[in-house]
Amino acid sequence: MFKHSVKQLRNFSAQVKGQDIKSKLGIIGVPFSKGQSKAGVEQAPDLLRQQGLIQTLQETSRGSLAITDYGNLKYDPLSEPESSYYKNMKNYGSFMSCNKALIEKIPQILQENQQFLCMGGDHAIGFGSVAGHLKHTPNLSLVWVDAHADINLHTTTASGNIHGMPVSFLLEELRDFWKHAQLDDIAPNCLRADQLVYIGLRDIDPYEAYILNKLGIRAYAMDSVDKYGIAKIMEMTLDALDVNNKIHVSFDVDALDSKVAPSTGTAVYGGLSLREGIYIVESLSETKRVQGVDLVELNPSLGSAQDVKTSVSATMEILKTICGGYRRKGNYENIDESRVNIKMMD
Repeated sequence: MFKHSVKQLRNFSAQVKGQDIKSKLGIIGVPFSKGQSKAGVEQAPDLLRQQGLIQTLQETSRGSLAITDYGNLKYDPLSEPESSYYKNMKNYGSFMSCNKALIEKIPQILQENQQFLCMGGDHAIGFGSVAGHLKHTPNLSLVWVDAHADINLHTTTASGNIHGMPVSFLLEELRDFWKHAQLDDIAPNCLRADQLVYIGLRDIDPYEAYILNKLGIRAYAMDSVDKYGIAKIMEMTLDALDVNNKIHVSFDVDALDSKVAPSTGTAVYGGLSLREGIYIVESLSETKRVQGVDLVELNPSLGSAQDVKTSVSATMEILKTICGGYRRKGNYENIDESRVNIKMMD
């Protein structure tokens, strides 16, 4: 099933002789699975590597992308104690250990690259990835592509699973709810609610719906996608984002319909088609402002071998579009025009 060993791909810098490298991409794996209860999601970063992710991105970019794989995030899962204040949250200590390490790692990657890809793991890592990005780039817009809003508070969560809470750790307007998490020290830069846009929602908890409404957050659920079409949704999304900001795209594979990406822990029917998912990341990529990307919740332990194959294939299509510059209409950048030598007609 696997095409390449992890050892072969790690610390790999991809270049093509004779072509100019235009951009640098840093990849970090974060095999964190404690934000929810289903084991297997931690296998996703290495699976994507073994399935030829780096080669796919390199071939798609036609040599214009230099890729550095930083391996998987290293952290001590026991470095942070469980919180006496947030007892209804599961695995709070592990969550903070991982995300504090990730917050420090992302700025280091961005010092050496124009863009980063953070491969989960479950969506609890969205806190560390975006907070680390904010630490490097305070003026940031966030597009959260997901079936779920992931904006629960410790006071509103029904399950206690932290992968349903990372956005609430990021927003300036919700920081007072996390007074004991020392966020001012570990993640001093906040995201403004008016620079957050959701796409693909269809499983929203009541308190999450209340928070979204109260803060006036732009949330394009699947009923909006059905009503307006994905092209209009992306037009409204781009209109909402500050043109001076870099963009962070956090893509949960469960945003895609469960027939498109069945191997995920919280699959929900009625989601985005693969074409809609590609259109979303294609539209964002064409702004030339996407600086950070998360890909999370792919779980190769769930479903049949065919389910896993289907899910990985869909994931690759999303990543080669947003990171590799793939365009369905074709791309003639970085070609040797002397091999064609077409004369324009008068």
